[in-house]
Amino acid sequence: MPSSGNPESASTVTATADALLFDLDGTLVDTTVAFESVWRWAAHELDVPFSQIEPYIHGIPADQALGRAVPRLDEDTRSRLAAEILVRQADPASPVSALPGALDLLSELPPDRWAIVTSGDVSLARSSMEKAGLPEPAVLVTADDVDDGKPHPAPFELAMQRLGTAAAGCIAVEDSPAGISSAVAAGVRVIGVGATFSHDLLVGATWLIPGLTSLTASWEGDRIVVSLSGFRSV
Repeated sequence: MPSSGNPESASTVTATADALLFDLDGTLVDTTVAFESVWRWAAHELDVPFSQIEPYIHGIPADQALGRAVPRLDEDTRSRLAAEILVRQADPASPVSALPGALDLLSELPPDRWAIVTSGDVSLARSSMEKAGLPEPAVLVTADDVDDGKPHPAPFELAMQRLGTAAAGCIAVEDSPAGISSAVAAGVRVIGVGATFSHDLLVGATWLIPGLTSLTASWEGDRIVVSLSGFRSV
């Protein structure tokens, strides 16, 4: 789903945090072409129009996406297709690249003060990070680690537990409504990145920015100082 454009405000704001919690697909890496190709294959396999599946392909685990898009599927078929979708998405030939600003942003953070919280499985996450040239964080939470994926708070709660941080000291960086709902439910402030969904769908975000190039971070004392430019407060 395309973004509706940049936030109207050109203001700058700063915030501090103990740790940053990043979504992966659509936030740090561009997987749009690869993911849509695989989901079009799934729609063909299910004999349903891609438009029926498209609203669910970003931000939630594949199994949950199939359950919402095609409720008639039996559990075995849904699980089999979800597993095949993840394998196809992790194919070394699938195009994945770092989104503008991602590598510079991560390079400024201490390795024990940030995590990736993704709806993909661990194989897909590591494949995408490798293809995009991202460093692997000390804490990586994937669909393999939790029983309930986004928008349930469990993924972010587990990330904070592994980092040893409290919700009040964390900021999540997310591009999807489901991811934002997950972080908010875990008590975390959220920077909504309007690269995948229109800003009016990113309900619950504390701040909205057009992309990661509007976000900088530095390590000052024992805290991360985040600066946002071109943001819109909500």
